[in-house]
Amino acid sequence: MSNLTRRNLLQLSAAGLATSVGGTTNLLAQDGVLKVGVVHQGPISDTGWEFFQARAWRAMEAAFPGKVKATVLDNVLQAQDAERVFRQLAAQGHKLLMGTTFSQYATLRKLAPTLGVNCECCAGIETTTNLGVFEARSYEGTYLTGIAAGKMTKSNVLGWVGAFPVPQVIYNLNGFVLGARSVNPDVVCKVVWANSWSDPAKEKDAVNALVSQNADIISGSPNTPVQGLAAEEKGVWAIGSTGDFSAYVKNKQLTSFELDWAAAYIEAARHTLAGDWKPTARWRGLGPDGFVKMTTQNSALPKEVLDMMAEKEKAIVAGKFHPFTGPIKDQSGKVRVASGAPIPDAELRGIDWLVEGAQGTLPRG
Repeated sequence: MSNLTRRNLLQLSAAGLATSVGGTTNLLAQDGVLKVGVVHQGPISDTGWEFFQARAWRAMEAAFPGKVKATVLDNVLQAQDAERVFRQLAAQGHKLLMGTTFSQYATLRKLAPTLGVNCECCAGIETTTNLGVFEARSYEGTYLTGIAAGKMTKSNVLGWVGAFPVPQVIYNLNGFVLGARSVNPDVVCKVVWANSWSDPAKEKDAVNALVSQNADIISGSPNTPVQGLAAEEKGVWAIGSTGDFSAYVKNKQLTSFELDWAAAYIEAARHTLAGDWKPTARWRGLGPDGFVKMTTQNSALPKEVLDMMAEKEKAIVAGKFHPFTGPIKDQSGKVRVASGAPIPDAELRGIDWLVEGAQGTLPRG
């Protein structure tokens, strides 16, 4: 793996070492080795979104020893910088480019038809020429953690720290509430919006606000351990939602799941090596080669609850149960999903309403 910063790559370009599209430079890998360019929007840390992406490209390299080499750039924050970096990676002979966030989707959608290489984007919406996309059905994980929360709450009030009111956050929140109310119909879930993917001060304030409203189990969408630590400080349970933070939240993390993108990276590399890569859309949840993995369970969880979670997980993996199977009502009592049928994927991907039992509003504009 070659780990470059955006500044270093741009310096190489200024020195004439990075060529225009169609160039022949072989700076970053040996002949015969598949070079994969990976662009992180933020810094790679030891937890959170960027960590899960980094774990995936490391798994890709390990799956093809000596055959695949990743060139990794982090802190590429701006769209114009991402476009320049993707162009330069393609020019330097990288036959597979990996975008790690939805923020890079528009850039790759624009570039992919012109670069002549295979492109993939995590959290992208739809495929196009030379661009595949992959996303996690993370609501399957929040549904299962909701079961734990619904059984373990004493106050019947749960709390959710929302990052932004985008569909991925909304369906995770709704999945959490549906899971909790499937085992405890009296549960409600208070919602406070942090309006940030990562802002420790706002996350801590949101947790404190939820606890003041009697919430005794906290989950949410900012992908950091901050809310778990804040919950533990207040003596209430925390859920590791899209991240196992038990290394930080030593006592009060009740249950957790995390995102595992390894299969997406490995499959893209395998098909690129074989010469049969095609742009595909993969939206996967639990199960083998899935993107959602249940992780640690607190010893305080009774066997009865663990068995409930395991039974539902098995049904989801087997395709016998969908967390968004009707009847499902929204906050106003309107039936949004008819009895006996799951919500169509297209509707779920664009969801803009909260289920019955969620208490809060969706910021507009």
